[in-house]
Amino acid sequence: MIRVYNTLARALEPLETRAPGRVGLYVCGMTVYDYCHIGHARAMMAFDVVVRHLRRRGYAVDFVRNHTDVDDKIINRAAQSGVHPLQLSAQFIDELHHDLDTLGILRPTVAPQVSEHIPEVVAMVQRLIDRDHAYLASNGDVYFSIESFPRYGALSGKKIDDLRAGERVAVEQSKRHPGDFALWKSAAPGELGWDAPFGRGRPGWHIECSAMAARHLGDQFDIHGGGIDLVFPHHENEIAQSECASGHAPFARYWMHNGHLTLDSEKMSKSLGNIKRIRDIVHEVPAEALRLLYVDTHYRSPLPFSTEKLSDALAALDRVYLAKETVEEAVSRAGAGAPADTLNEAGRDVHRLASSFSARFDEAMDDDFNSAAAIGYFFELVRAINRFGNDKKARARGGGALLPAAEAFRVVSEVFGVGAMSPTAYFDEAKVKRLRAQGKDAADIDALVAARGAARAARDWARADQLRAELDAQGIAVMDSPEGSTWRVRVD
Repeated sequence: MIRVYNTLARALEPLETRAPGRVGLYVCGMTVYDYCHIGHARAMMAFDVVVRHLRRRGYAVDFVRNHTDVDDKIINRAAQSGVHPLQLSAQFIDELHHDLDTLGILRPTVAPQVSEHIPEVVAMVQRLIDRDHAYLASNGDVYFSIESFPRYGALSGKKIDDLRAGERVAVEQSKRHPGDFALWKSAAPGELGWDAPFGRGRPGWHIECSAMAARHLGDQFDIHGGGIDLVFPHHENEIAQSECASGHAPFARYWMHNGHLTLDSEKMSKSLGNIKRIRDIVHEVPAEALRLLYVDTHYRSPLPFSTEKLSDALAALDRVYLAKETVEEAVSRAGAGAPADTLNEAGRDVHRLASSFSARFDEAMDDDFNSAAAIGYFFELVRAINRFGNDKKARARGGGALLPAAEAFRVVSEVFGVGAMSPTAYFDEAKVKRLRAQGKDAADIDALVAARGAARAARDWARADQLRAELDAQGIAVMDSPEGSTWRVRVD
């Protein structure tokens, strides 16, 4: 049984879906007016893993993640750029797809855009007005009345009376209560807007997700997800307006929230000027290194990011692919493997860990998608494989011990998107990106390796050792084989 931490219940609960074997999942997406950064990707990655594991466990997942393409930030940025707001948002939706595809994040089943769901928004706002949950204010905006919904604050723990603290006279002139929030914002002449019975305007931030979730998943569904910063006011407001508009509760059975990615204990934000874009990171390192960094922390925990942590993830990824190389070699000659009960200690360790891996992995992931524990089990296996690979006797005698490990790599690739490449493709990509980051030229390294090969052929061992030391000082690892010498850029 899968257990999920439900923010609304403040407890772990068994996942019991409305339709057996099927999950309806809505996740709040990006406001598309700029490039996606690694903080955005933390939320995208968290729910990518959730979806992948649910599917592995046999669930059909209806996954909806929206694009907010109508917003004041978009309008302001478009005005600065001299383009139409929807043109700007369309551009950054394309850029978002590019970045997430590069990172290996699965596309949602449906990716709705606000601009394409204006009729649903207008209809929902009108229902709320008709049911006395919303009102047209003197400034032309339509507000939701939080006092009309007795359960307001259940998700965040906030109380309506506390929201009066710090109220301003300017707010009181248009709102009945300072906590009331905009469902529909009136548009000034020439501004982006749509006609509605309550005046020309555009959707407020919160109503869009309610309208799109209802359109694609129904008035009630299983899981609603997003970043921890969305608990209040966004998700609190979604619950209020959705349940008041439909007359049905709960809007979502489970509320899941991922922790922030932080830089030096600060949340990443444009105002702080500490943005690290996805495309900049994956220009420097293979995308799987970033994926590995994400899954190494439980999705609900804060994720501190640093250059050192990324380097650690990259070094760990090297070990994954060294192990995979050993596994693939063993699989290619599986018939030569000795029976498990005749293996030495290194072989027995690999066989034991590999044979129990899938069950341990699923047990960890079924417990609120505990990727940190699951990846820990995987690296326990990786270490055992690499010890086995370094033991010439074990490797020659017991290659069959590694056969169950191939399934472990398949599972980790399926759910985490880590270890999914061929070792050759990975090390080639890593080589190119590390040399680029270090400002080195592959041709220069090739020349040194070739010179060393010539020295070895001439039995000039002193010269060969000198060149190897020179390569080692540059962080280049040389691998000799009967077919010749190859090289990789070492991660220290």
